[in-house]
Formats: sequence, structure tokens, C-alpha cells
Amino acid sequence: MANRETPLEVSGTHMNLHSYAAHRNLPKIALIKINRTTANRLKAPSTAGTEKRKASRTPSVAVSRLMQLPRPDVLNCYLSYNDIIMYLEYLRVRYSEFVKIHTLGLSYERRPIRAIEIHWNSDSNLWAQAKENRIRSAPVYSAELQQLEICEPQKGRNTVFIEGGTHAREWITVTVALHCIHQLTEKNIRHRELLRKLRFFIVPVVNPDGYEYSKNTNPRWRKNRRPHPDDGYVGTDCNRNFDIHWDKCKSKAKKNTYPGDKPFSEPETKALAQMLHKLAPKVLLFLSLHSYAQCIMYPWGYSKSLPTNYKLMESVAMAARNAIKTHSGRYYRVGSISSITKRIIAGSVVDYAYGVVKIPLALVMELPSNEYGFQPPVEKISPLSAESWCGIREMCKHAYELKAQIDKEEQQPIQLLTENGVETNDTEPTMQLEMLKEEAMSIRSKNHKNPEEIAERPSCSELVEDAKRVIRPQFIVRGDSTTNAISPRTASRDYFSSLLNFELEM
Repeated sequence: MANRETPLEVSGTHMNLHSYAAHRNLPKIALIKINRTTANRLKAPSTAGTEKRKASRTPSVAVSRLMQLPRPDVLNCYLSYNDIIMYLEYLRVRYSEFVKIHTLGLSYERRPIRAIEIHWNSDSNLWAQAKENRIRSAPVYSAELQQLEICEPQKGRNTVFIEGGTHAREWITVTVALHCIHQLTEKNIRHRELLRKLRFFIVPVVNPDGYEYSKNTNPRWRKNRRPHPDDGYVGTDCNRNFDIHWDKCKSKAKKNTYPGDKPFSEPETKALAQMLHKLAPKVLLFLSLHSYAQCIMYPWGYSKSLPTNYKLMESVAMAARNAIKTHSGRYYRVGSISSITKRIIAGSVVDYAYGVVKIPLALVMELPSNEYGFQPPVEKISPLSAESWCGIREMCKHAYELKAQIDKEEQQPIQLLTENGVETNDTEPTMQLEMLKEEAMSIRSKNHKNPEEIAERPSCSELVEDAKRVIRPQFIVRGDSTTNAISPRTASRDYFSSLLNFELEM
């Protein structure tokens, strides 16, 4: 048997058997059970051979790439958009087993809108974890992979989608989104239980043009930067540009809340909507970050009525509020968007995510607060981000606890009330019948010049079909060289997949 003080080479590192046991998390008693074959296989080679291998050993491409990428300080300052992209690239290289970067599209000024995918249970990461538990030269057995996959929800909804930076001047939302990314990647050991249960998609800056303009020119700027040639004004409020009751809150182009010429007139909102539709069947929780009302809200914004499952969303919001209260003593209000803001907000991304994309839990988190404004002092960035992450983490945990209930409800047949009884529809998504009737009657009124042509008592199925044709989105996606018009009935999942995987060269 090899001398316990004889240096061994394991994965390029010299160590004796004691340190090897510690490295492999083996008890000391295991040293006496190492057989002669294993000892000979691990015996240190000659000095000449070691020096020769050291000289020929070159760092991998990933390591070389990582050494060239600086890591920006994401916790204590407001980063420029280029630094944010650099940080995402840094994470992609360092944690390549479970981190991917997706390009949703391009802004008006041709900046890439990036999303980071954090998927701990990806195949590559499961194999990497299995190899970490063995000697590198030993085979990886399928039983080990099965043990690692125990916590992964194979069916149903298992994705959390977080977006920030929709409004240009709300810099703190970008920092909080980056703090969430930091916790789930660089501090992944602390959150392994959460990572094994949920997959994360995070878009730190939805509106990169406006964010850069706000940082460099006008800190009060809110909209994006696409100009309107008819009136000479610049910018559209991206959080009023989604195709759900878009025309309920019209305003002039010079206003901060200008909703645009038409729904999805802005490349930023189209890119985000396409991503949501691509991920729709798997998204459990959608969270939109804003500031600075210090509250957590759920739909509806376009109406004072409440959605059918508002109690579930309220329970998720209350879990976050209680966690933040315990962490820092700060109190968050909880309620629907229209009730807390005391006004109607039409065309918002949260209403769209819940009402059209059919994400069961859709929330807005308005960060603190009136004392700090849209851009808190630099010394407040870290504590505010930490307390916000505390609440967001509890949202994710509570959403996962509701997952089984939500999956069970979605598997049940959908029932729509009619005049004569109950009409069952197993194939189409649910929506409140009253909203469907309102939409259908509205579109019929526009399409028929003579009001008498409208049926006095249209059937429920006709109302439903008419309303769905109204609210389904229509996208015109602009690529580098071609323009594609996509019909909502003919758009395939392959198209959205190709868009999601489209990458820009750095």
C-alpha cells in the first residue's frame, strides 16, 4: 500500500491519502480499505513525468475565457447596460452547466434584450454533479442521476419568470433583478433546495435604450426611445403597450404613460410577449419589478373586478410581505393593481401574463419607497436588494407549494356557463365569461355597420370564439434582413423556439 505521506495526483492536484480522503469526503477508516490496485493507480508518477505533463498542460477554452472576463460589482452600484451584458456573459462561462443566455430580440436602437436561464436540473449539470461525487476516471451510473433528479418536477409548471427595467428611470429594479441572479448562481449552495424545484428565467432590463438614456442624459426618463414621426415626440410606456384592453387608457404622445400607436408597437414588448408565449405551459409565477410604491399587486389593472383565483395570488404576496417584515421591518401593501393605485391601468404586462398567456400566478412588486425615489442612494442598494430577494424567495417557495393545486385544476375539464346549462370545453384555456361577452359584443359592434345585424342572444360558443380572436396577440417580428408577419393562429412553437435561441455575437 502506498505511503500515507506519498503525494498523489488527483484531477491535477497533488495530495496525500489523508487529504485525498478529505477531498473525497471519505472517513479516515476508509484509508485502510483501499486495495492495492487502487493505491497503485493513484501512486504519484515520477518527477520527470510530472514536469513533462505540467509543461504540456494548457488551460481549457472556458477557463481562458473566464480569465478574460471581468466581473462587475453587481451588489453596490448601478451598472451600465454593457456591464450588465458582461456580467451575464461571465455567469454563462463560469456556470455553463446550468446557465444559458437567450436573446429575446433587439430594441429600437439595436441593443440585445437578454434573458438568463438558470436550470439546475439540466442534463449537463446533473452529469457534472454526478462526476463530482466520484473519481474522475470512474464511470457515472444511472442510479446516481436518478437520485439527483428526485426533486425535479417532471410534469406541470416549474418555471419562475422575473423581469425588471421596463421603466427606464427605475434603476433599483434592475439591481434587484441582478441580485436575484447573483443569489441563484454565485450563491447557489444556499439555494439548492429551491433550484432543484424551480427553473428561473430573468430579464434584468426589458427597456435597454431607455435605461441607458436615463443613466446618461435624463434620470427622470420613463419610456423607451422609439420616436413618433407624426408629432415629433419620443418614447412609449412599455407597460401600457400589451394587447389586453389596450384602448381603455389612451393618452397623448408627450405623456409618460403614452401606450403607443397600437398594441405591440414597440420591439421591447413584442420580444417579451414572445418569450412568455414560448414558456407559457411551464411558467408557474410571473413577477414584474417596479418602483417605488412599496406594495405587491395582482390583476386586474384594467378593471376594478378581481380575477377568479385572486386568493392564490394574494397568498403568495402575503408570504413575501411577511418575509420582508421579518427581515427588515418594512411593511408592504397587498391588493389588486386598480385598488392600490386608485386608477385604471390598461395594457400592462401583468394583466397580459395572467389574462392572455394564462400564467396562474402573476404579480407586480413595487420596491421602496417614497423616501428613496426611483434611484436610491448607492449605500442603500445592497440592503434594499437583500430584503427584496428575501421576499422574492418566499414568493417562489409559496408558489411551489401551490403547484400541485394549480396543476390539478388545469387538468380538470373547463366548464362554461350557458343559458341552458353547462357547456364543457376541454381544449381551450379558461377566461371569465363576462369579460369574453364584453369583448365579443364590442368587436361585433365595430364590425357591423347596422347594429340590428347583431344577434340578440348569441350563443356562448360564438361569444367565446369572437373574444379570443380579439385578445390573441399579433406579432410583426423584425430580424436583421427579413420581416415576418406572424398570425396568432398559424404561429408555431418552432418559430418561437428559433427566436429564443437566436444569439448575438458579443
